[in-house]
Amino acid sequence: MTLKEISEKLKSMDIDDRRTAVLALKEPPSGVEQKEVIALLIKALQDASWRVRKTVQDILFEDYPLESYMDSLIGLLHLEDNAGARNSAIEILTKLNRRATRFLIEAFKTTDTDARKFIIDILGQFKDRKTIPLMLDALKDEDENVRASAVEHLGSMGEPSVVDALIGILEEGDLWTAYPAADAIGTIGDKRAIPALVRALDNKTLREPCLRALGKIGDPEALKYIVPFIDDKSKAVGESAIKAIETLYHKGANEEFIASELQSLIGERIIHLLLEHAWSSKPAVRGSAILLLGLLRDERALDPLLELSTESDFTGDVKKALVFIGKHKPEAILPLFKKDSPYLRRFVCSVASEVASPIYFDTFTEIIGDSDGHVRALSAIGLSNIGDIRAIERIKGLLVDEYTDVQEAAIEALSKFKASVDMEELISNLKSKNLVLRKNSALLIGRLSAHEAVPALGFALKDDNVSVRRAVINALSSIKTRDSIKYLTLALTDEDSDIRASSALSLGMTGQEIATEPLCLLLSDTDDRVRATSARALGMLGSKGAVSSLLKALSDKNGFVVTTAIDSLGRLGGNDAKKALIGMLSSSDKEIRRTAIKSLSKFQGVENNILPFIRDNDWATRVAAVEALGGSPNSRIKGELEKLYDKENDEAQTVASKESSKSSTTRRTILQSEKH
Repeated sequence: MTLKEISEKLKSMDIDDRRTAVLALKEPPSGVEQKEVIALLIKALQDASWRVRKTVQDILFEDYPLESYMDSLIGLLHLEDNAGARNSAIEILTKLNRRATRFLIEAFKTTDTDARKFIIDILGQFKDRKTIPLMLDALKDEDENVRASAVEHLGSMGEPSVVDALIGILEEGDLWTAYPAADAIGTIGDKRAIPALVRALDNKTLREPCLRALGKIGDPEALKYIVPFIDDKSKAVGESAIKAIETLYHKGANEEFIASELQSLIGERIIHLLLEHAWSSKPAVRGSAILLLGLLRDERALDPLLELSTESDFTGDVKKALVFIGKHKPEAILPLFKKDSPYLRRFVCSVASEVASPIYFDTFTEIIGDSDGHVRALSAIGLSNIGDIRAIERIKGLLVDEYTDVQEAAIEALSKFKASVDMEELISNLKSKNLVLRKNSALLIGRLSAHEAVPALGFALKDDNVSVRRAVINALSSIKTRDSIKYLTLALTDEDSDIRASSALSLGMTGQEIATEPLCLLLSDTDDRVRATSARALGMLGSKGAVSSLLKALSDKNGFVVTTAIDSLGRLGGNDAKKALIGMLSSSDKEIRRTAIKSLSKFQGVENNILPFIRDNDWATRVAAVEALGGSPNSRIKGELEKLYDKENDEAQTVASKESSKSSTTRRTILQSEKH
């Protein structure tokens, strides 16, 4: 294609024609000067189609030196009637990052106010110290928007050397720039600015950013200036003060010092004020107020805080506050155990469990017999956290509780007393007439990783009850000795299919290749779920020796077995697996095709096999194909995905194809940055 033909094609009404013309400029006709090509590319960058503009971006990045197009590119920032071209220029300049710094600094010498604002915003993203002199000059710009942007970006750079300049702006009092200057000072966090921020608190309009900044700087001495504003007439200022104090706390301010300042500077009203803010309509303010109520350790706040705990969004915050109070005054929590509401009793138990003070031992041992199962379970956990071995006998009783979750809590609690648990008793329990006790004893043995109990567990595999045998398998898979794997392998022949499947999965979780052969044999089991679980376990093992057996499973009569085998082959990899999975793309079952596409995404050189499926009749298959091809460096694949994005009406796939297109661009940009 000649340069004239390319130029004519760029005027076509068809997007693909114009994009083809742009692509032709990757390898321009011989004898054509570079500046002529650049001129056409910059012209194409003003195209109405984002696809065309994006193609230009890629070519400029990959094929031309910065010096050849930077002036023309920056020139697009001056366009007033073509936002698409201007945005494309901004996108390219932003991606070039610091390599564009010197060009943009030079270009800032323009009378075009909008262009200066664009340049400041682009440079601000680089966080390049070379731009500091320009940013400082921009603080004196005639345009207030340019000045405000420069202030904001100086703050985001976190550069201490600009603090004096920012203080100067703050003290000038021009709200348009002083407001962001206060925020910028807070971001930098330089203590030298504290006096200026304190003085600026006299200006009502600047109180909010100044309080935020004082909190971010994190000097506890600033508390005496912040705290009084909790009682400010302006609700917004009061909220800013509370949030600033929370920020100070997270930056390391001593909690006792904070509580002392709150009480001495506000007095008795502090509880009332904080409780008011604890019911604010703003979640962030509520969270801060609840935290400060905890720091005060004032028992008057306990009941209101309990009431707040019923709001699910603040349960965590309230719990932290009560735990804080409980750590310092454990006796203050004791009366709360007597609440009538089961919910509140549970909540108090969870708080006390975390505080784990020995002072709660008697209370926990008493309410471990509570009528509410959750209270019983939390009491068991609380006793185990206290760590007093006198609790073991009380907790053991819950192993046969009527509720499963209480039994599980007892197992968790007893596992924390590992050294003090009577193992002989647990082994003996495996022969109990109570099947619940047999089951939970097996589970507890597994949690304790008791190697000495493996022979007894092996014997328990003959238990009449399936749930007990399943618990034994769970225990054996946790212990992971040679003997435990031997017993798990024996369980693969259990008469119950559920046990066979559980054993197969447990063997897969052991990661021991010795399990490969028996699992392969199980691929011919009569039960569909057992075969599928075995296929999954083989994938988990990662044993290459399982590939031939899994290939045979691809012809299984059950679709779930087939898709599981496909997934496992994808994990194992290798040429045989790749060839077989490509073959599965022709399956009439859309679920099988979709699984094969997903598994093939882990292999190299399969893009052309997957590409046809981006236009499959099945929506989920199309999405799977687009996701599998996302990030492909292949220009043909990328072009097809972009076409799909232009034409696809399906919202989900549009998003997927857009993401794929974005990832490929990102990858190319990274490669380009590395090259430069």
